[in-house]
Amino acid sequence: MAKPTRTARQLRQILIERIEALPGLAGLETDVHLGGVRGVDGGPGAPNWTVPALRSRDQHRSDVARVIAQAQMEFDLDED
Repeated sequence: MAKPTRTARQLRQILIERIEALPGLAGLETDVHLGGVRGVDGGPGAPNWTVPALRSRDQHRSDVARVIAQAQMEFDLDED
């Protein structure tokens, strides 16, 4: 079954809303805020979008990564 699609702008907004809903993360600038969403050729069954890593790995948070991974399972990028 195909996943619903969203534009890069819509995906970015969904991610920001979900990230800022996490305890203590309202107003925190993340790679989502800085770089948005980019399309990738993930191959069959893999996500067709990602969030580019713009900050050093020691600034990455597992709770933000989970939000991104969950959204990748829910939505595909509308590349039209």
